[in-house]
Amino acid sequence: MKQDMVLNISKTEAVSPDGMVTSMHHLASQAGLEMLKLGGNAVDAAVATAFAASVVEPFMSGIGGVACLVFYRASDGATMVVDGSGIAPASAREDMFELADATHKAGLYGWRATKGDAQNLGHRAVAVPGMPAALLMALEQYGTLSRAQVLEPAIRLAEEGFDIDLYIASFIAFRSPDLQRFPESARTFYKPNGAPYKPAMGTDVAERFRQPDLARTLRLLAEQGAAAFYQGEIADRIVREMERQGGILSREDLAAYQPLLLQPGLVSSYRGLQLVGPQAAGCPTLFEALNILENLDVDGAGFGSAAFYHLVAEASRRAFLDRFTYLADPSRVEVPWEGLLSKGYARQLASGIDPNRATPDAQPGDPWPFQPGPRSAPYRGSVAGQETTTHMTAIDRDRNMVTLTSTLLSDFGSKVTVPDTGILLNNGMAWFNPEPGSANSIAPGKRCLWAVTPTLALKDGRPFMALGSAGGRRLITSVLQALLGVVHFNLGVQQALNYPRVHSEGPATFVDSLIAPDTLERLRKMGHQLDVREENLAASGFGRPNGILIDSDNGVLRGGVNQYKPAWALGL
Repeated sequence: MKQDMVLNISKTEAVSPDGMVTSMHHLASQAGLEMLKLGGNAVDAAVATAFAASVVEPFMSGIGGVACLVFYRASDGATMVVDGSGIAPASAREDMFELADATHKAGLYGWRATKGDAQNLGHRAVAVPGMPAALLMALEQYGTLSRAQVLEPAIRLAEEGFDIDLYIASFIAFRSPDLQRFPESARTFYKPNGAPYKPAMGTDVAERFRQPDLARTLRLLAEQGAAAFYQGEIADRIVREMERQGGILSREDLAAYQPLLLQPGLVSSYRGLQLVGPQAAGCPTLFEALNILENLDVDGAGFGSAAFYHLVAEASRRAFLDRFTYLADPSRVEVPWEGLLSKGYARQLASGIDPNRATPDAQPGDPWPFQPGPRSAPYRGSVAGQETTTHMTAIDRDRNMVTLTSTLLSDFGSKVTVPDTGILLNNGMAWFNPEPGSANSIAPGKRCLWAVTPTLALKDGRPFMALGSAGGRRLITSVLQALLGVVHFNLGVQQALNYPRVHSEGPATFVDSLIAPDTLERLRKMGHQLDVREENLAASGFGRPNGILIDSDNGVLRGGVNQYKPAWALGL
């Protein structure tokens, strides 16, 4: 008789009294820990980790991408968001891509396909990068160490190289056909003879992966700051590559870029916690789902039960339907922020949830009666997609907290590497609907609506938790379920992150293959349209969260990371 084999992998919590860093790669976490050992604060540590991650996880994030940092300052309790989201170039137009047949969908968000996949792949897919500007602004305003100190680990990793592992080698192998289309990307990620770098296998040792061009670029950033990227030598190289290959990103686009600095950020509450995150991102959806769940019997359901997963799926579905209907760049579209985050609106939505029956055909709600001001016309977005991203958190001995997410959007972004820089460029134009006429259609200078959900939690006005995730829109529900595990069931942070999850943003309910078969059967009987997905080293059917919790009993830091990837939590 055939018997299915299930491999269940877990990790244990990291514990430290003084300071901690988490990320999706151990070398990136080590870079952040170096800053804490130098006496730096959480901002120094997080920014060092992010730049190091761009070297050791080049498919996840990089200086040609975007990033968002949320900071809690222990000295005065202030919270700040530095939002380095992507912006459409000034020459972008809503009809800039030739559309394929209406029946064909493409990309991570399931938009209508474009001829030659130009919205997702190649030079025209590039939005204005925001990562260098945002993180160097955060370092300058809130850090304590110099740029040279903070970027030194990333420079060292790029210049001296590191042993390639199976995680990185597999991503390069999976995307080989696309990377090989662009000579500079092939030169960067493959050996001079065109062969791939090999990880340790059998008795063979891992090969060393070096990125000398990226090391020179990082050194320029350390010496000259963000100006080198947006106005100086790096900008010159980026623009030359765009002009040579028909891209639309211009010198003026780079020079005009400014991150958003928001204080205190988007704020909500849940069961005694104050939650803080970015606005035009994933946090509005997270906060709305939590507001709905606040009215439901989560405690009585029991963590990991069919009843628990049912409530999570139903609340998430409604929050996502509202996301697709109402959210866009707030500078271009009137968004009912107050209505969406209204506790009264959440009660109304919760009243429509049957604790025993799923509603795959649920429709968006109407937050406008809970929103002061004029009513705007809604639009519909897409309910597909998964992006490749990285996340990190840091808390120092003074209990400053940082949560930081960085991404290229797709893995390896546009697949375009700028010659002589080592910079892999994002494909941020894929965040927009390529069809004209919707609120999320392409427009010049328009900011993307992205799913990043870096979240800080305060308890009784004191720092409690820094949390976030990679994994496209599914990162939102991974943060949601981790918070529920901690708040309702007193789980440790690693246990809460390890637990199998569900995700719903439309008719389907995605479920982890590790959920017990009888639980899955119960969900089917409740009417859920299940789509079973597996989590492993290569597959990421759900978000990949990490975070740090401050133990309320003794003040000790407890860190947790994704159990399937080479993620590490390191403490002093």
